[in-house]
Amino acid sequence: MVGLIVGLFVVPGVGKGQWGPEVWRWAGISWPGGVYGFAVAAGLAVPLLAVLFFLCVCKAVEPWELGLRRFAWGVGAVVCIVILEVLFGAIPETWPFGGGRRGSPGGTDTSRRYSALWVTGLAATLVGVPLTMAFVRVYDRLFPPRASANCSDAAS
Repeated sequence: MVGLIVGLFVVPGVGKGQWGPEVWRWAGISWPGGVYGFAVAAGLAVPLLAVLFFLCVCKAVEPWELGLRRFAWGVGAVVCIVILEVLFGAIPETWPFGGGRRGSPGGTDTSRRYSALWVTGLAATLVGVPLTMAFVRVYDRLFPPRASANCSDAAS
């Protein structure tokens, strides 16, 4: 649980405004498809990571899970939230209406250099939502919820 608290509060407070421009510089150099390819990947990943985070948190607090499994689910939740925080730190850098860390009315250097970047990420997120809903449906079919031990004893 300590790691979850660190992932939720310390990471955004310490470095959120620090890595936005660096993420886009890195994506422009190293990511296949450049910054627009990274925007598509990030847009598709945000809804999926949000659902995975929720799933990991729910599994981490289930009392009937073994201690090591609960720990593994907690680590998964921290990984999801850290990745989301990096993405949420980078996304405002793409807004053309002054949403970056500089807050200037003309946007940031990233938004001026890649003017359609925010639209690309938003469109990918809108595509990612139904894909994430499909993932949830498949997950529910593969791993149906278990009835608690009390409910099965009462039925007998």
